[in-house]
Order: sequence, then C-alpha cells, then structure tokens
Amino acid sequence: MRLGYRVLSPQEVGRLQADLLQISLYSLQGLQRAKETAREAQRQGIPYVLHPVGFSLPQALPLLRQMAPWAGEALILHDARARDGGRLGGAEEQAFREALGELSALVRVSFENATFSPDAPWFWQQFAQSITLDVGHLEAAGLDSLGFVRALPQGLLQRVEYVHLHRNASLRGGLTDHWPITASCRELQAVRALLEHKPQVALILEINETEELEANLRLLRDVLP
Repeated sequence: MRLGYRVLSPQEVGRLQADLLQISLYSLQGLQRAKETAREAQRQGIPYVLHPVGFSLPQALPLLRQMAPWAGEALILHDARARDGGRLGGAEEQAFREALGELSALVRVSFENATFSPDAPWFWQQFAQSITLDVGHLEAAGLDSLGFVRALPQGLLQRVEYVHLHRNASLRGGLTDHWPITASCRELQAVRALLEHKPQVALILEINETEELEANLRLLRDVLP
C-alpha cells in the first residue's frame, strides 16, 4: 500500500510525507500551475498522478494528449456516459474507444467512478485497464461503499490501482463528500475490505479541509496494514 494526498500548487509538494501525490486540475486556467507542480514533484523525486477533472474523452483528447508527457504514473479520468445519460453505445462508444486507444498509447489511463457510480462496474468492465475507486463518491451516490467493494468481481478488484479516500457527510459548498475521514467511517471500512484482496494500491486522500491532512495521514498509517 502507498499513501498520498491531493495537491494543487508547487508549494504543497513535499509539505507532508507521502509515497505519491495527485496533482488535480480543474480548469484550463490552472494548466500552467499544474505543470509547475509536476516539475516540482519530479525535482523532489516524488511519484505522482495527474487528475484533470472535467476533461472527458473524446472531446478533450487534444488537451489530454498535451498532458500525457508530464502526467506521471497515470492520468485519472472520470467514467463516461452517453449524451442521454445512459451507457455508451453505437457511434458514441466507437468514438470513445478510439480516443481512449490513442491516449492509452501515450500514458496509462485510470478511470474513476464519478459520473454515475451505480453503473461503474459495467463501465470498468468495458473500458478500464486501471481503476480508481472513489469510496466517497460511492457514499455520495447513496451506495454502501463497503457492500460495493465486497460485491466487486475479483477481476475488477485486481484492476484497482488507486483509491480516492474522503468521507461523505453533511452539505457544504454544494457537496456532501470530501470531508476528512474518521476511524469508524464506512469509507475506511471499505478500504480495509479492498486491501484484503488487493493490498498493492495507492490511497489518495481527497479532503477539502487541508489542515486535517496530516492527522488523516497519521490515522491511516496507524489503522491500515
């Protein structure tokens, strides 16, 4: 197991001890800052992944191709749905597969459950060689994250390489998730269940209360194998 956290700027790199970092990018305006953050992680010799939020295939393929050379271990993208909200199929699926194939030739792509978590296993089975399991998103979608992990087929469990860890709780800032974890929260129980089957994963804390990062990292080191 590796343990890391989300960063948004070069100043955050190396602030806390971590096995890897996730550089999150939320808009084109943040692209240069994300590049600088990647350079700082490289300078310090810290492994990292790049998570461009809202950059989807096939529409964002040109931009994602530009990110590939400095994306680190992997590009973490959100799962995709058809324009009508259903599963990808027909011409939409073909365009998605073609774009994914082109991008995967340049960088490892890992897909996270975010767009529609209840159907994430189908999406992963069809399109994901690497899975990023977001347990906080499961809970925010009304799912039991522990039950979800226990029900995942062994083949999908073995594709999980990264885990986004945060707690679903009360509404703030338009979201109910991305709260710090607690020792008794179900999201942490789900991670324990996952580690029983797939111990070689990278846990990435995605909490909005950055002042709680150090305490949450310490908690994970204390309670997880």
